[in-house]
Amino acid sequence: MSKQEILSWTSLASSTSVLVFYLLINFGWPDLIPDYSARAFKIFFNVFWIAVVVEIIVGITEGKKKVQKDERDFIIEAKGLKVGYNVLVVALVIALIQVFVSNFTQSYAPNLPFAIEISSIFHFLFIALFSASAAKRVTMIYNYRKD
Repeated sequence: MSKQEILSWTSLASSTSVLVFYLLINFGWPDLIPDYSARAFKIFFNVFWIAVVVEIIVGITEGKKKVQKDERDFIIEAKGLKVGYNVLVVALVIALIQVFVSNFTQSYAPNLPFAIEISSIFHFLFIALFSASAAKRVTMIYNYRKD
């Protein structure tokens, strides 16, 4: 396993952990599922700190020189950036359309169910940002594993 792949795994773990923390703290545990929120919080808390420690260890072992990349690493990173960018752009377009629809409908029919508050748009964009980061890293891991 190359150091770039290790960094991709740790970045995926930290992005997923932050996303799960954010969802648990802001939205809580779903009522349909038995309450395992304390266990999930503990698991993702441990995953987050393990990922941070691994990233620090990889950074220390490299010293002052950066992780060596070849053409394959640059191509894989470009594929990951493309997927992450596309996920983020789609999410931004959805958010902008929702803001437009909400503002338009609130002036004419304020009781429609698809009118949404701006704070919900903020939550959506935060989730979209970490989802795009996770999509980028998943694509990179897939391409490292494929070759």
